[in-house]
Amino acid sequence: MEVVGLNFSSATTPELMLKTFDQYCEYKKTPNGLVLAPVQMNKWLIFFCDEINLPDEDRYGTQRVISFLRQMVEHGGFYRTSDMQWTRFERIQFVGACNPPTDPGRKPLSHRFLRHVPLVYVDYPGETSLKQIYGTFNRAMLRMLPALRPQADALTNAMVEFYLLSQQRFTHDMQPHYIYSPREMSRWVRGIHEALRPLDTLSIEGLVRIWAHEALRLFQDRFVI
Repeated sequence: MEVVGLNFSSATTPELMLKTFDQYCEYKKTPNGLVLAPVQMNKWLIFFCDEINLPDEDRYGTQRVISFLRQMVEHGGFYRTSDMQWTRFERIQFVGACNPPTDPGRKPLSHRFLRHVPLVYVDYPGETSLKQIYGTFNRAMLRMLPALRPQADALTNAMVEFYLLSQQRFTHDMQPHYIYSPREMSRWVRGIHEALRPLDTLSIEGLVRIWAHEALRLFQDRFVI
C-alpha cells in the first residue's frame, strides 16, 4: 500500500487530481473497458486529500473538485476528458481530512458527497491528554539542561493551563482569527526548544522568561484592541 498526499486549497480543481493520477497510475485497456490502476502490480494506492473542505465554490455554489470526488466514490470511476471514455478504478481508494466548517476559509461539504463516505470525528485532546503529550515533549527537551529536568511537569502544567484559559476567554465569536488548537502548544514547545538548544546552562528564572516570551509571541501578538 502507498499513500499519496493531496493538499487541497481554495484553488484545487479536478484537473489537479487528474495530473496526480497520471503520476502514480496507468491506464489499461481490458475486456471490461478502461481501467486506472497503480503502476505497481498488486499494490493499493491511497489518495489522502487533506484540508478537503477548503476549495472555493463556483458561482453556482458547487465545489467542482468535491463533485468530481463524489462521482469517483459513488461510481468507482470517471469519464476521461481526452476521449470521454469511462475509466474504472482498480486498487485505488480515497481518504480525506479537514477542520470543522466553522473555521475561517472552510466550506460545508455537501450531503450528496457525505452520504457516500463514513465519517470519523476526532476532537482536540483534553487537559489530561495535552499534559501527557506535551509533558513527553518537555521532558525530552529539558534533557539538554539536566539542572532543569525536574521542572518539566511544572512547565507543562503552566503551558496547558495558560492555553486552555486563553481558549476559553478569547473565542472565535470575538474575532475570526481567535482560533486555538494544539498547534499553538506545538509551536510553543518548538520555540522554547530553539531558544534552549545553543545553551549550556540556564536558571529557572531564565526558563520562565523564555516560556513567557514565546507565549507573548503566540498569544498576545494576535490580540485586537
